Amino acid sequence: MPISPDEIAVYRYTPEGGSLSLIIRHGNWGCGTPDSDGAPFETVGKETYLPMDQAAYVTVTDPIVSSIENQPIGVQEFLDWLEAHPDSGLVFRYHLGADGAIDRLEQVFTP
Repeated sequence: MPISPDEIAVYRYTPEGGSLSLIIRHGNWGCGTPDSDGAPFETVGKETYLPMDQAAYVTVTDPIVSSIENQPIGVQEFLDWLEAHPDSGLVFRYHLGADGAIDRLEQVFTP
């Protein structure tokens, strides 16, 4: 199955090695079934690590905030939510900076 070039499912994070990394799985949108809320994000492969800039621009929607519109939050607020809700597998669109770390992370709303 092909993978999305800019979307990931985020599960946890780790500060090991002195830098922040998200624990993610790559994937792609599958086919939705009738009477469903939409297509599922189907992950492939093993969990991997993706470094994240401590000053990254992060926007989130429900269930992290009570909104279906993306709202900006701080990186620490995002990490606190991940720690309280490990293995959620929420889908995010990401962008890497020149140093190879995520500098922008935008949650993809899935009802």
